[in-house]
Amino acid sequence: MNNVAGQLTSITASNLLQNPSLGFMSNAPGVPEGEVDVIEKVEISGSAISGGSVLVTVTSSEKLEELYLQIEGEDGYYVWTLEPEDLISGSAKPYVYQVALEFNKDLEGGEKDDPKELEFIVSGKTARGDVVEPKQKELKTIKAGTGALQISLSWDKNHDVDLQVLSPSERLYFNNPKVEATEKYGKAELDIDSNRGCKIDGVNSENIFFEAPLEDGDYKVEVHIYEKCNSGAGAKYRVTANLKGKFVEFSAEQSGQFADTNDDDFKKVIGTIKIRNGECSNCFN
Repeated sequence: MNNVAGQLTSITASNLLQNPSLGFMSNAPGVPEGEVDVIEKVEISGSAISGGSVLVTVTSSEKLEELYLQIEGEDGYYVWTLEPEDLISGSAKPYVYQVALEFNKDLEGGEKDDPKELEFIVSGKTARGDVVEPKQKELKTIKAGTGALQISLSWDKNHDVDLQVLSPSERLYFNNPKVEATEKYGKAELDIDSNRGCKIDGVNSENIFFEAPLEDGDYKVEVHIYEKCNSGAGAKYRVTANLKGKFVEFSAEQSGQFADTNDDDFKKVIGTIKIRNGECSNCFN
């Protein structure tokens, strides 16, 4: 059994996960391997994209205090201290935890119709202090455009959910997916469009990027349920923004859930990224 305490090192730019809440990882060769079999299920919302995020849902028969996460190709594992807001099932058993994992630009990916597959291992520690038996899950990854400014969306239900960004001069969305570069500004593109017309592709992510130089002004970010493709609760979503390789927060609405509605084109305005001289004037870490 690996020592859960282990040697802890700071998260650096070379690590694939770049969540601000992840302050350290263990450089032990693998996740701690306990014998308490309480993790019933691990679900990943879709394909991970470079510079974007996925939602990971862990169902456990006991309350958990920590998650240990390892991605194939990395020498260590990540330690995620669970907070009350990570528990999405309330006090009822089984306990369901959901966390958003944010990947840096170094994440290697395949094509949308031929994703690269990585082994993803989840272990953890119960509230009683027991290390749990690890579970393995396949993590599919696809490459995405990153540019100087990248805005991506991930969600956890098989619906046609759209990411739209109203830049200072253009609306980027499925009917206007690409704007060519000009003498003053770089090109912009919606390069990943998932589940369009309810043709479910398993990606459940969308991505819009803007190449340098960035146009000064406001970039309004919206997400739409264009069409609910099956019954059930409204999708949970996570919007990430990456400016020059660094994740930034620009709104308290970047994570949330659509209401249980049957109305198509249900829209949420996430917030506005204010770019001035190539930097974000209203972002925080």
